[in-house]
Amino acid sequence: MTELLGRIPPEILERIGDLSLEVESQNCQEAIEELLSNTVLSGGKRLRPMITFLMGRVLTDKLDSLDPFAKSIEMVHAASLAHDDVVDNATTRRGEPSINIVSSNKRAVLAGDYLLANVIFQLAHQGDLKIVQKMSSVITDLAVGEWVQSDAIEHRNYSKEIIERIAFLKTATVMSFCTWVSAHLENLSENTCVDAYNVGKNIGLAFQLMDDTLDFSNDSKKDKLLDIKNNIVNSVVLEWLELNPNKFSEYKNGADLIDLWSDDHLEQAISNVKERAYLYMVDAQASLKAVCKESKLGEELALERATPLFYIMEFIINRKF
Repeated sequence: MTELLGRIPPEILERIGDLSLEVESQNCQEAIEELLSNTVLSGGKRLRPMITFLMGRVLTDKLDSLDPFAKSIEMVHAASLAHDDVVDNATTRRGEPSINIVSSNKRAVLAGDYLLANVIFQLAHQGDLKIVQKMSSVITDLAVGEWVQSDAIEHRNYSKEIIERIAFLKTATVMSFCTWVSAHLENLSENTCVDAYNVGKNIGLAFQLMDDTLDFSNDSKKDKLLDIKNNIVNSVVLEWLELNPNKFSEYKNGADLIDLWSDDHLEQAISNVKERAYLYMVDAQASLKAVCKESKLGEELALERATPLFYIMEFIINRKF
Protein backbone atom coordinates (compact mmCIF):
# COMPACT_ATOMS: atom_id res chain seq x y z
CA MET A 1 0.00 0.00 0.00
CA THR A 2 2.89 2.36 0.78
CA GLU A 3 4.27 1.79 -2.70
CA LEU A 4 0.88 2.63 -4.22
CA LEU A 5 0.58 5.88 -2.28
CA GLY A 6 4.07 6.80 -3.42
CA ARG A 7 2.80 6.83 -7.01
CA ILE A 8 -0.13 9.15 -6.29
CA PRO A 9 0.42 12.92 -6.79
CA PRO A 10 0.74 14.68 -3.40
CA GLU A 11 -2.10 17.09 -4.21
CA ILE A 12 -4.45 14.13 -4.73
CA LEU A 13 -3.38 12.52 -1.45
CA GLU A 14 -3.96 15.85 0.28
CA ARG A 15 -7.45 16.08 -1.20
CA ILE A 16 -8.28 12.57 -0.07
CA GLY A 17 -6.92 13.28 3.40
CA ASP A 18 -8.96 16.47 3.66
CA LEU A 19 -12.14 14.83 2.38
CA SER A 20 -14.65 14.96 5.20
CA LEU A 21 -16.87 11.91 5.53
CA GLU A 22 -19.02 13.42 8.25
CA VAL A 23 -22.74 13.15 7.66
CA GLU A 24 -23.89 16.66 6.71
CA SER A 25 -27.27 16.85 8.38
CA GLN A 26 -28.53 18.77 11.39
CA ASN A 27 -30.93 15.89 11.99
CA CYS A 28 -28.22 13.22 12.21
CA GLN A 29 -28.43 11.37 15.49
CA GLU A 30 -25.09 11.49 17.29
CA ALA A 31 -25.23 7.74 17.88
CA ILE A 32 -25.61 7.04 14.13
CA GLU A 33 -22.71 9.30 13.19
CA GLU A 34 -20.51 7.79 15.90
CA LEU A 35 -21.30 4.24 14.78
CA LEU A 36 -20.55 5.03 11.12
CA SER A 37 -17.38 6.97 11.96
CA ASN A 38 -16.02 4.11 14.05
CA THR A 39 -16.77 1.38 11.50
CA VAL A 40 -17.46 1.65 7.77
CA LEU A 41 -16.32 5.29 7.48
CA SER A 42 -13.12 4.60 9.41
CA GLY A 43 -9.85 3.79 7.67
CA GLY A 44 -9.88 2.09 4.31
CA LYS A 45 -7.84 2.97 1.25
CA ARG A 46 -10.39 5.50 -0.06
CA LEU A 47 -9.71 4.00 -3.45
CA ARG A 48 -12.96 5.33 -4.92
CA PRO A 49 -12.34 9.01 -4.13
CA MET A 50 -8.77 8.51 -5.30
CA ILE A 51 -9.93 7.19 -8.66
CA THR A 52 -12.51 9.99 -8.91
CA PHE A 53 -9.87 12.69 -8.42
CA LEU A 54 -7.27 10.97 -10.60
CA MET A 55 -9.73 10.64 -13.48
CA GLY A 56 -10.70 14.27 -13.02
CA ARG A 57 -7.04 15.27 -13.17
CA VAL A 58 -6.79 13.63 -16.60
CA LEU A 59 -9.56 15.90 -17.87
CA THR A 60 -9.32 19.19 -15.99
CA ASP A 61 -7.38 21.36 -13.54
CA LYS A 62 -10.60 22.22 -11.66
CA LEU A 63 -10.73 19.43 -9.09
CA ASP A 64 -12.69 21.33 -6.43
CA SER A 65 -15.90 20.59 -8.32
CA LEU A 66 -15.34 16.86 -7.72
CA ASP A 67 -15.26 17.05 -3.91
CA PRO A 68 -18.98 16.38 -3.30
CA PHE A 69 -19.02 13.48 -5.75
CA ALA A 70 -15.86 11.86 -4.40
CA LYS A 71 -17.40 12.06 -0.94
CA SER A 72 -20.78 10.75 -2.05
CA ILE A 73 -19.44 7.65 -3.79
CA GLU A 74 -17.31 6.74 -0.77
CA MET A 75 -20.33 7.08 1.48
CA VAL A 76 -22.41 4.88 -0.82
CA HIS A 77 -19.60 2.33 -0.70
CA ALA A 78 -19.56 2.57 3.10
CA ALA A 79 -23.32 2.02 3.24
CA SER A 80 -22.94 -1.08 1.08
CA LEU A 81 -20.30 -2.40 3.50
CA ALA A 82 -22.70 -1.96 6.41
CA HIS A 83 -25.36 -3.94 4.56
CA ASP A 84 -22.90 -6.58 3.34
CA ASP A 85 -21.58 -7.20 6.85
CA VAL A 86 -25.11 -8.05 7.95
CA VAL A 87 -25.93 -10.24 4.96
CA ASP A 88 -22.57 -12.03 5.14
CA ASN A 89 -22.59 -12.48 8.93
CA ALA A 90 -19.16 -10.85 8.99
CA THR A 91 -17.21 -10.43 12.22
CA THR A 92 -14.35 -8.21 11.03
CA ARG A 93 -13.83 -5.37 8.58
CA ARG A 94 -10.34 -3.99 7.86
CA GLY A 95 -8.99 -5.98 10.78
CA GLU A 96 -11.49 -4.50 13.26
CA PRO A 97 -14.91 -5.68 14.50
CA SER A 98 -17.51 -5.14 11.76
CA ILE A 99 -20.43 -2.73 12.21
CA ASN A 100 -22.92 -5.50 12.98
CA ILE A 101 -20.66 -6.76 15.77
CA VAL A 102 -20.04 -3.27 17.17
CA SER A 103 -23.78 -2.57 17.25
CA SER A 104 -26.37 -5.02 15.91
CA ASN A 105 -27.71 -6.23 12.58
CA LYS A 106 -30.72 -3.92 12.85
CA ARG A 107 -28.68 -0.81 13.60
CA ALA A 108 -26.12 -1.65 10.91
CA VAL A 109 -28.88 -1.81 8.28
CA LEU A 110 -30.50 1.41 9.52
CA ALA A 111 -27.16 3.23 9.53
CA GLY A 112 -26.51 2.12 5.96
CA ASP A 113 -29.97 3.26 4.90
CA TYR A 114 -29.40 6.62 6.55
CA LEU A 115 -26.13 7.11 4.66
CA LEU A 116 -27.76 6.37 1.30
CA ALA A 117 -30.62 8.78 1.92
CA ASN A 118 -28.19 11.48 2.99
CA VAL A 119 -26.10 11.01 -0.17
CA ILE A 120 -29.09 11.58 -2.46
CA PHE A 121 -30.19 14.58 -0.37
CA GLN A 122 -26.75 16.18 -0.66
CA LEU A 123 -26.40 15.43 -4.38
CA ALA A 124 -29.81 16.94 -5.11
CA HIS A 125 -28.46 20.24 -3.81
CA GLN A 126 -25.69 20.18 -6.46
CA GLY A 127 -28.33 20.85 -9.11
CA ASP A 128 -27.28 18.24 -11.69
CA LEU A 129 -30.18 15.85 -12.29
CA LYS A 130 -28.08 13.51 -14.48
CA ILE A 131 -25.67 12.90 -11.60
CA VAL A 132 -28.53 12.25 -9.17
CA GLN A 133 -30.00 9.77 -11.66
CA LYS A 134 -26.64 8.05 -12.13
CA MET A 135 -26.08 7.74 -8.38
CA SER A 136 -29.63 6.44 -7.92
CA SER A 137 -28.81 3.77 -10.52
CA VAL A 138 -25.67 2.85 -8.57
CA ILE A 139 -27.67 2.41 -5.36
CA THR A 140 -30.32 0.39 -7.22
CA ASP A 141 -27.62 -1.83 -8.74
CA LEU A 142 -26.15 -2.51 -5.30
CA ALA A 143 -29.52 -3.69 -4.00
CA VAL A 144 -30.24 -5.78 -7.11
CA GLY A 145 -26.77 -7.31 -6.90
CA GLU A 146 -27.37 -8.45 -3.34
CA TRP A 147 -30.76 -9.84 -4.38
CA VAL A 148 -29.33 -11.74 -7.36
CA GLN A 149 -26.61 -13.16 -5.12
CA SER A 150 -29.14 -14.18 -2.47
CA ASP A 151 -31.31 -15.82 -5.14
CA ALA A 152 -28.32 -17.72 -6.53
CA ILE A 153 -27.45 -18.95 -3.04
CA GLU A 154 -31.01 -20.09 -2.36
CA HIS A 155 -31.42 -21.93 -5.67
CA ARG A 156 -27.77 -23.02 -6.01
CA ASN A 157 -27.88 -21.67 -9.53
CA TYR A 158 -24.50 -20.32 -10.61
CA SER A 159 -22.68 -19.65 -13.86
CA LYS A 160 -19.83 -17.36 -14.86
CA GLU A 161 -22.42 -14.99 -16.31
CA ILE A 162 -24.33 -14.79 -13.02
CA ILE A 163 -21.13 -14.39 -11.00
CA GLU A 164 -19.93 -11.55 -13.18
CA ARG A 165 -23.35 -9.90 -13.22
CA ILE A 166 -23.17 -9.84 -9.43
CA ALA A 167 -19.64 -8.39 -9.68
CA PHE A 168 -20.91 -5.63 -11.96
CA LEU A 169 -23.92 -4.80 -9.80
CA LYS A 170 -22.08 -4.85 -6.47
CA THR A 171 -18.67 -3.43 -7.39
CA ALA A 172 -18.21 -2.23 -10.96
CA THR A 173 -21.23 0.07 -10.88
CA VAL A 174 -19.59 2.05 -8.06
CA MET A 175 -16.24 2.31 -9.83
CA SER A 176 -17.92 3.35 -13.07
CA PHE A 177 -19.45 6.38 -11.34
CA CYS A 178 -15.97 7.40 -10.16
CA THR A 179 -14.59 7.54 -13.70
CA TRP A 180 -17.75 8.79 -15.42
CA VAL A 181 -18.57 11.84 -13.32
CA SER A 182 -15.63 14.05 -14.36
CA ALA A 183 -16.22 13.32 -18.06
CA HIS A 184 -19.85 14.30 -17.58
CA LEU A 185 -18.95 17.50 -15.73
CA GLU A 186 -16.54 18.44 -18.53
CA ASN A 187 -19.37 18.07 -21.08
CA LEU A 188 -17.42 15.57 -23.16
CA SER A 189 -19.12 13.65 -25.97
CA GLU A 190 -21.45 10.77 -25.18
CA ASN A 191 -18.94 8.30 -26.65
CA THR A 192 -16.17 9.66 -24.43
CA CYS A 193 -18.45 9.51 -21.38
CA VAL A 194 -19.13 5.86 -22.24
CA ASP A 195 -15.38 5.22 -22.49
CA ALA A 196 -14.90 6.92 -19.12
CA TYR A 197 -17.69 4.78 -17.65
CA ASN A 198 -16.05 1.65 -19.05
CA VAL A 199 -12.75 2.50 -17.37
CA GLY A 200 -14.42 2.17 -13.99
CA LYS A 201 -16.62 -0.73 -15.02
CA ASN A 202 -13.65 -2.86 -16.04
CA ILE A 203 -11.55 -1.78 -13.06
CA GLY A 204 -14.47 -2.79 -10.85
CA LEU A 205 -14.91 -6.20 -12.45
CA ALA A 206 -11.19 -6.90 -12.17
CA PHE A 207 -11.18 -5.62 -8.59
CA GLN A 208 -14.03 -7.94 -7.55
CA LEU A 209 -12.47 -10.98 -9.19
CA MET A 210 -9.19 -10.28 -7.42
CA ASP A 211 -11.07 -9.65 -4.17
CA ASP A 212 -12.61 -13.11 -4.48
CA THR A 213 -9.12 -14.61 -4.50
CA LEU A 214 -8.37 -12.91 -1.17
CA ASP A 215 -10.94 -15.14 0.53
CA PHE A 216 -8.26 -17.82 0.32
CA SER A 217 -5.25 -15.69 1.32
CA ASN A 218 -3.48 -15.84 4.67
CA ASP A 219 -2.41 -12.21 4.15
CA SER A 220 -5.94 -10.83 3.85
CA LYS A 221 -7.57 -8.75 6.61
CA LYS A 222 -10.92 -10.29 5.66
CA ASP A 223 -12.32 -13.35 7.40
CA LYS A 224 -10.66 -16.29 5.67
CA LEU A 225 -13.09 -18.57 3.79
CA LEU A 226 -15.98 -16.29 4.76
CA ASP A 227 -17.84 -16.97 1.50
CA ILE A 228 -17.36 -20.72 1.94
CA LYS A 229 -18.72 -20.52 5.49
CA ASN A 230 -21.73 -18.56 4.23
CA ASN A 231 -22.30 -21.02 1.37
CA ILE A 232 -21.61 -18.26 -1.18
CA VAL A 233 -20.20 -19.26 -4.55
CA ASN A 234 -17.83 -16.52 -5.70
CA SER A 235 -15.77 -16.62 -8.89
CA VAL A 236 -13.00 -18.75 -7.37
CA VAL A 237 -15.45 -21.18 -5.77
CA LEU A 238 -17.30 -21.63 -9.07
CA GLU A 239 -14.04 -22.40 -10.87
CA TRP A 240 -13.16 -24.84 -8.09
CA LEU A 241 -16.56 -26.56 -8.35
CA GLU A 242 -16.20 -26.87 -12.12
CA LEU A 243 -12.76 -28.45 -11.60
CA ASN A 244 -14.29 -30.85 -9.04
CA PRO A 245 -17.50 -32.01 -10.82
CA ASN A 246 -18.40 -34.63 -8.23
CA LYS A 247 -18.39 -32.00 -5.50
CA PHE A 248 -20.32 -29.62 -7.77
CA SER A 249 -23.00 -32.30 -8.08
CA GLU A 250 -23.08 -32.77 -4.30
CA TYR A 251 -23.40 -29.01 -3.83
CA LYS A 252 -26.33 -28.83 -6.26
CA ASN A 253 -27.97 -31.67 -4.33
CA GLY A 254 -27.84 -29.75 -1.05
CA ALA A 255 -24.40 -30.25 0.49
CA ASP A 256 -22.82 -27.21 2.17
CA LEU A 257 -19.61 -25.83 0.72
CA ILE A 258 -17.80 -25.98 4.05
CA ASP A 259 -18.39 -29.74 4.17
CA LEU A 260 -17.10 -30.22 0.61
CA TRP A 261 -14.15 -27.89 0.79
CA SER A 262 -10.60 -29.03 0.05
CA ASP A 263 -7.54 -27.60 -1.67
CA ASP A 264 -7.95 -29.89 -4.70
CA HIS A 265 -7.47 -27.75 -7.84
CA LEU A 266 -7.69 -24.56 -5.76
CA GLU A 267 -4.53 -23.04 -7.23
CA GLN A 268 -5.85 -23.64 -10.76
CA ALA A 269 -9.18 -22.05 -9.84
CA ILE A 270 -7.44 -18.97 -8.45
CA SER A 271 -5.22 -18.76 -11.54
CA ASN A 272 -8.23 -18.89 -13.88
CA VAL A 273 -9.94 -16.04 -12.02
CA LYS A 274 -6.79 -13.92 -12.03
CA GLU A 275 -6.50 -14.40 -15.79
CA ARG A 276 -10.05 -13.09 -16.32
CA ALA A 277 -9.32 -10.14 -14.05
CA TYR A 278 -6.25 -9.32 -16.12
CA LEU A 279 -8.30 -9.27 -19.34
CA TYR A 280 -10.79 -6.85 -17.79
CA MET A 281 -7.92 -4.61 -16.79
CA VAL A 282 -6.58 -4.65 -20.36
CA ASP A 283 -9.98 -3.35 -21.46
CA ALA A 284 -9.84 -0.67 -18.75
CA GLN A 285 -6.46 0.49 -20.04
CA ALA A 286 -7.77 0.72 -23.60
CA SER A 287 -10.78 2.77 -22.50
CA LEU A 288 -8.58 5.13 -20.49
CA LYS A 289 -6.35 5.74 -23.50
CA ALA A 290 -9.45 6.54 -25.56
CA VAL A 291 -10.55 9.09 -22.95
CA CYS A 292 -7.11 10.69 -22.95
CA LYS A 293 -7.40 11.31 -26.69
CA GLU A 294 -10.48 13.47 -26.07
CA SER A 295 -9.21 15.37 -23.02
CA LYS A 296 -9.41 19.15 -23.27
CA LEU A 297 -5.91 19.23 -21.77
CA GLY A 298 -4.51 17.46 -24.83
CA GLU A 299 -3.68 13.79 -25.27
CA GLU A 300 -0.02 14.04 -24.25
CA LEU A 301 -0.67 15.75 -20.91
CA ALA A 302 -3.71 13.56 -20.26
CA LEU A 303 -1.68 10.37 -20.76
CA GLU A 304 1.02 11.71 -18.46
CA ARG A 305 -1.56 12.47 -15.79
CA ALA A 306 -3.16 9.06 -16.29
CA THR A 307 0.03 7.31 -15.13
CA PRO A 308 -1.21 6.88 -11.52
CA LEU A 309 -4.44 5.32 -12.81
CA PHE A 310 -2.48 2.83 -14.88
CA TYR A 311 -0.45 2.03 -11.78
CA ILE A 312 -3.60 1.49 -9.70
CA MET A 313 -4.75 -1.01 -12.31
CA GLU A 314 -1.47 -2.87 -11.87
CA PHE A 315 -1.79 -2.65 -8.08
CA ILE A 316 -5.27 -4.18 -8.13
CA ILE A 317 -4.12 -7.11 -10.24
CA ASN A 318 -1.22 -7.78 -7.86
CA ARG A 319 -2.90 -6.99 -4.52
CA LYS A 320 -2.58 -9.50 -1.70
CA PHE A 321 -4.68 -7.91 1.05
